[in-house]
Amino acid sequence: MKTAIVTGGGSGIGAAVARVLAGEGFRVGLIGRRGGMVEAVASEIKRAGGEAWWAAVDVRDEMAVGAFVESAVKQYRKIDLLVYSAGVFEMRLLEKTTVEFWDETLDINLKGAFICAKAVWPHIGGGQIINISSVAGVKAYANNAAYCASKFGLNGLSEVLALEGKARDIRVHVVCPGNTRTPIWGQQAPAEVQARMMKPEEVAEIIRWLAVSPVGITFGKLVVGPFQDLWG
Repeated sequence: MKTAIVTGGGSGIGAAVARVLAGEGFRVGLIGRRGGMVEAVASEIKRAGGEAWWAAVDVRDEMAVGAFVESAVKQYRKIDLLVYSAGVFEMRLLEKTTVEFWDETLDINLKGAFICAKAVWPHIGGGQIINISSVAGVKAYANNAAYCASKFGLNGLSEVLALEGKARDIRVHVVCPGNTRTPIWGQQAPAEVQARMMKPEEVAEIIRWLAVSPVGITFGKLVVGPFQDLWG
């Protein structure tokens, strides 16, 4: 049985990814800041016959992330897959973007990915890292200075990790979803628009496909979007 760690596993894409990986036979470790939500997803997986464990971990906390990874390695010997799905999103005009808001966005969306990748790196040889980015990492959007910067940065980090990982057979992929119906939107889009967005399960299917893809092949950035125009 292979071992996967999924960040942001309490809701949205992260929770959907955890469920689909468990369905593929992975044992899944879930982390997230909201422990109750992460525990609920882990319990759901176990009730369905899968294997899962969880911890309330902030991806910005290097020591906490490292401890979670080390405990997994101690029990299961190695990590086969890391899916980085933790993220925050809030649209703000530049003049309303404070330094504190900027730092929080980049710390969670980008620095957290670096911390998690560094933690698993010694233990994931022959495995895979999949970072969940955004179309806002390949195209700029107004009112999204911090978010776009974080996702463009995540794409760049992923490309560097892919190059450095080749020596140890570590594949690194980045998925850039378009509008997806997750709690992160809140009131930032009309209900009728959110109803037409992609479902987290649809994005998770792409992650599942990557997770079980042949080890001898690799992919560039995978940009995934709704077939219909949501805003028209």
